[in-house]
Amino acid sequence: MRARTWPVLRLVFSTPLDDEWHERLLLDVDDCGVSALDEDGDIVSLFFAAASDRDAAVDLLASRGWPSQATLSTEDVADEGWAARSQANLPAIRVGRIVVAPPWDVPAPDAAADLLVIEVEPSTGFGTGHHQTTRLCLRALQDLDLRGARVLDIGTGSGVLAVAAVRLGAAEALGIDNDPDAIESAEDTLRRNGLEAGAAVRMELRGLDDRALLASDVVCANLTGALLRQQGGRVQALLVPGGRAVLSGFTEDEARWVRDAFDACDVEATHEEEFWVAYVLRRRAATSQA
Repeated sequence: MRARTWPVLRLVFSTPLDDEWHERLLLDVDDCGVSALDEDGDIVSLFFAAASDRDAAVDLLASRGWPSQATLSTEDVADEGWAARSQANLPAIRVGRIVVAPPWDVPAPDAAADLLVIEVEPSTGFGTGHHQTTRLCLRALQDLDLRGARVLDIGTGSGVLAVAAVRLGAAEALGIDNDPDAIESAEDTLRRNGLEAGAAVRMELRGLDDRALLASDVVCANLTGALLRQQGGRVQALLVPGGRAVLSGFTEDEARWVRDAFDACDVEATHEEEFWVAYVLRRRAATSQA
């Protein structure tokens, strides 16, 4: 990827957070639009795509009282491969029939004969399979019949969900993201897995507000609880009647609010891992959504 710097917000705590405060911090960070989070002892570092996002996060965390718990500071750090270094020892992860593997741990062909292997270079986007919400989405996709389906992956990150959808039988998959670096990462995932962009699967720099997006049979949205609550109506509008939404990126405490935002859908399945949740929702055929 091209050279760049990352706006960083650091929180330095004088004493370790207990479980309750740690969960509260993660929920507040969830609303900050971070690109990546790093925890090193009593120091929590939040990485952002833009300085304006970091500045907004400073204001948000201040409004929620975090300066009384930690010292907040900001800086810009050079991209010296920190994401790759921080994930350099990540092993392959298996979720059902799918194996998501970094380049250094791709299973041998004879060991993966009955598996769907997706090679992903770790980067700042979710999608290595090591985050609970990615695993939940992969599990949910395998429970659906995707044969012949059109799939839209919102906030595609590494592109792993779009690639998984095609490997599971989808006729086409479109991954969209408003972060150019995420699209670069996703296109790298296509190349590594022998998929030509523009064929069955594409990655495009587009936002959720792009009105040219077509309604799909399945929409994946592994975002944040806040975004799903805000954009529930728009995500539903991108589902054909009877289509499924695979949603994650939110905690069990946020689940009710996410569910309420998707009022044109019924819950078909719920998947949980630790305190993270994924929903599979089905859009009701009789309900139209603006």
